[in-house]
Amino acid sequence: MADITHSLIEQVLDATASNTPLNLIGGNTKHFMGREAVGQPVSLTNHNGIIAYHPSELVITARSGTRIAELQSVLAEYNQMLVGEPPAFEGKATLGGSLACNINGASRPFHGSLRDAILGVKLINGLGEHLRFGGQVMKNVAGYDLSRLQAGAMGALGIVTEVSLRVMPKPEQVETLQLHMDAQQAITKMRSLVAKGYPLSGAAWVEGCLYLRLAGSEQTVRSTAQEIGGETLQHQSLFWRSIRNFRHPFFSNSGKLYRFSINPATPHLAQYEHSLINWAGNIRWVKTDASLDALVPLAEAHGGHVACYSNENRQQPCFHPLSPTHQRLHQALKAAFDPQSLFNPGRMYSWLGENSR
Repeated sequence: MADITHSLIEQVLDATASNTPLNLIGGNTKHFMGREAVGQPVSLTNHNGIIAYHPSELVITARSGTRIAELQSVLAEYNQMLVGEPPAFEGKATLGGSLACNINGASRPFHGSLRDAILGVKLINGLGEHLRFGGQVMKNVAGYDLSRLQAGAMGALGIVTEVSLRVMPKPEQVETLQLHMDAQQAITKMRSLVAKGYPLSGAAWVEGCLYLRLAGSEQTVRSTAQEIGGETLQHQSLFWRSIRNFRHPFFSNSGKLYRFSINPATPHLAQYEHSLINWAGNIRWVKTDASLDALVPLAEAHGGHVACYSNENRQQPCFHPLSPTHQRLHQALKAAFDPQSLFNPGRMYSWLGENSR
């Protein structure tokens, strides 16, 4: 893979010389996120493969083009799994793209996110330098925060070539309960169960049903299920995959799709007819034709932020606006990693690289 890494560095150096923006592409499964991508395409799918895996240490290192599905398959052989349950998107999603977008599944509020699992990364910056941040063991914290900056950066800080992650054991038993109730009852129920420390690894509500996924020892799951009641959901893995892969029927409805990340105790946003609640109330997906600007005050009133995940006009802002202080910090980081704003300029915000070209 040294030749591929060298080729990537050469592409960056050529782009630097010609001041050509670069559009970084993994599996292209999350093209719907952010503003319209611009620049010369740079595919990372051939930069793949697992570099090291130490099951006894719960650590895996892989190249950025490695598919999430491949990682899941290898980990499953040792009864382990990725932290955060990043979606595989029909087997096409890559590790680098998943890190760049930081999308996580149902277990996120209970066991952490993909970002939380990062131990280290290797990255090609805007000067063509191949840098390492962090390491491959949990006790090594050198450059730790710089590694995690890549999570959710939408590729704006450089080309991630390798990622080292902490992984976790699969639970002994998993069972999903289905209870029929309205949205507000579901929010109250979820918050009560979380407060009591029940062994949840997923809690979502959609179309009049609350879904509670229990995970742990066989005895713990069985006794908790008996206490909570409800019906056991058959084919539970299909249900949770349908949500994290955006295949659930809810996501196919018409209208713009917005994601509120707010205080989980916030009452149901009843003004929106089409909604899905996830992460025990922390995430509220809604369908509405309202503009992002119109929804920002509502998100802020409930201690959070909002983003648009499907928009016909992707020249418009997609993410919650930042304060002037946070905007300056983002611009400073961009300048430090990518002085000429080569990487995915404007993909997150129009002022993050695009306007400075």
